[in-house]
Amino acid sequence: MATLAFPKSSHQSGLRLMLRNPHPKKERHGDCGTRAICLALGLDYKTVWQFATNRKQRNNPYSQATATWGLSKTDLMDTLSDLGIDSSFTSLKTFDFKFNKDNVPPHCIALLPRHWVAVRDGAVWDSYDSRGTRPRKLKGYVMFNKDNLCDLNLLGA
Repeated sequence: MATLAFPKSSHQSGLRLMLRNPHPKKERHGDCGTRAICLALGLDYKTVWQFATNRKQRNNPYSQATATWGLSKTDLMDTLSDLGIDSSFTSLKTFDFKFNKDNVPPHCIALLPRHWVAVRDGAVWDSYDSRGTRPRKLKGYVMFNKDNLCDLNLLGA
């Protein structure tokens, strides 16, 4: 898949918006971690949801919570590992970084307060406009191994 080329964004974040919802019924609820993994890596929603739910319940064996109820940073990172995706998390919570194109890699999953969002090709891929009307705090982001992105056909030739 070739990298998409967009004209410059007029949004304060400098990021474009690609409205996408991988949920089979197009529902929007606390499954932003699952959606972000699907949209960032082009993976099937049901598969990611099953892996994420399994991981969430293994991380907290006394809970029957599913991926529909959100993913912690540990749950999301462990889910990526279970899916065979080599990734790393960069924490920015000790700094006051804002969510904009200069502070995130071109292909990542960004952690905003209480929300995960996919960033691809200089655009936010989400089921709603999570860029905000004012600058939003960026708590960190997940980067992927380049080989995984090549294997998933997500890097331009």
